[in-house]
Amino acid sequence: MNKISDYPIQIKEIIRVSTLLYERNLVSAAGGNVSERTEEGILITGSNVSLREVRQNDLVLCSLQNEVIDARPKLRPSKEIKFHLGIYKIRPSIKCIIHAHPCYSILCSSIYNELPLYTQSAKLKLIHVPVIPEGKPGSMELADKVVSTIKAQPDEIKAFLMEGHGIIAIGNTMKEALNQAELLEDSCKIAVFQKLLSEK
Repeated sequence: MNKISDYPIQIKEIIRVSTLLYERNLVSAAGGNVSERTEEGILITGSNVSLREVRQNDLVLCSLQNEVIDARPKLRPSKEIKFHLGIYKIRPSIKCIIHAHPCYSILCSSIYNELPLYTQSAKLKLIHVPVIPEGKPGSMELADKVVSTIKAQPDEIKAFLMEGHGIIAIGNTMKEALNQAELLEDSCKIAVFQKLLSEK
């Protein structure tokens, strides 16, 4: 059974964005994960798969009840699938989720309770960046914190810092999610340098 091949558009988008995330230093090693909604559930990158070299057989097709529908032998979905599924359930319009580990965003998640936004683009497109409290990676505790934080925000908020962990960017399209991720990291970089300069 090869149900994954029923989703060529989603496969192409996940592979393209995974490569871009790695090339733009938003992830390293085997960190980060990407998913996209399908008719049967979601396609998500597999556990311990580096985003620099994602291929079709590195993806897992899961139901919204966290049941594996299709995957190559021994490949499991990303350990963060719990919060991916939780986000899709509370935000029915969302089609794509990016979880990455960019350096400046991780710094800011430990510095700020409220990320200062200095550029007009960030104020317009990010609006406000909530910080999701720290939780053990892959745990139900973290998934609950992710879901409760996102659920408390209006639908136009689509980029989130994760305390000590990275970012979540969501979108109605993969392009929107990627744009949110890049803009968030750039905004965090500006915030870090602004803080350093102000403390001189």
